[in-house]
Amino acid sequence: MPRYEYSCFRAKQRGEEAGSPEFCLFFAPAGQVLKWAAIQRIADQVGAIQRATNKAKVRGISRYFEKDGRNTIPTAVVVTLDVQDGNFRRVQCEGAQVHNVLAFEVADNITDAEKPGLVVDGQHRLLGMDDFDPELPIPVVALLSPDAQETAFQFLVINNKASKVARDHIRALALEYNEEGLELRLKTARLSLHKNYENVGQVDSEEGSPFRGWIDWPANRAGQKVVPPAAIEQSIQYIQDQGLQDLKDEDALLEFYYAIWNAVKSKWPALWVADSRLLWKVGIICMTKYLTDSLAKLYEFGTLDLTDPTSLAEMSNSLLDSQTPDFWTNPWKAGSYDNRIGQGLIVDDLVKITRNLRAGLPWNTDLKVQETTAAPE
Repeated sequence: MPRYEYSCFRAKQRGEEAGSPEFCLFFAPAGQVLKWAAIQRIADQVGAIQRATNKAKVRGISRYFEKDGRNTIPTAVVVTLDVQDGNFRRVQCEGAQVHNVLAFEVADNITDAEKPGLVVDGQHRLLGMDDFDPELPIPVVALLSPDAQETAFQFLVINNKASKVARDHIRALALEYNEEGLELRLKTARLSLHKNYENVGQVDSEEGSPFRGWIDWPANRAGQKVVPPAAIEQSIQYIQDQGLQDLKDEDALLEFYYAIWNAVKSKWPALWVADSRLLWKVGIICMTKYLTDSLAKLYEFGTLDLTDPTSLAEMSNSLLDSQTPDFWTNPWKAGSYDNRIGQGLIVDDLVKITRNLRAGLPWNTDLKVQETTAAPE
């Protein structure tokens, strides 16, 4: 069984009473680190922390070393390492100096789940250096035997205090480490998670959700990955911003959202595909605005119960009878309307379509977004 041995230094930044992890610092060949430290990716495994590997980044790091013999990367890889005090021995140096030697054994060909180490930060550096030369030494900072919450916390703080991680990845990771302590600790690092991130996770996973398995974020491991998480967040936020008392409850809010979008999905199944404008961020936000505004008026007139999914579905279907899927498939005047002004133009066009059809006019009469030659007169 291969034995790994490194001269190292151990240290704690905080006192014992703080419950902080102990660090261990050493150099190791990049190829060796990959033998005992796993790179678990959130796209592949529940509870994993790393983003999917970007092969271009790995190749870029390898090329960086190839280009110039002076090129180095002094930044340490951060890992967790499950070892005990018995894996360390103290070595006397000259004078009064003492350092530690860390030693442990790891069997060949073990699975990632069996490895004692886990890469928290620096997967691309590690893989790129290994690709260039597995013997290339890399500085390693090891957190000794931290729990899963500490590991997730360190990942989020490191990546948001240096190179920003996509907010979608933060939201997905936060869902998988939903302990109260993680959320509180993130606040101490001045990191914020949008209050609707939990709604995105529910919309992506719940039975009855029209968007189940369609959200384009790391937690979706087997779905279509079409709908941007921000589209769900912002469209739900719009509903909340209307201040409808009957939708203050979280369950009522999601049932309302599912009802209107299940109606859309059932009405226009041909638009429920990748690259559909309806499923773009701007499409989801604007259709949500149009339907919410229309249903809110019926609620205000006392003719609709916003907490009744059946009534909501029936009324949404009725509203869609005065719409057309052609609006979402025919050419638009501009390539993007994903801003406040653009969204306003689309919503205005949706209202105009309803009025055109009610008046017996061609649906595309006097639209602002639609090309005037796109639809038959």
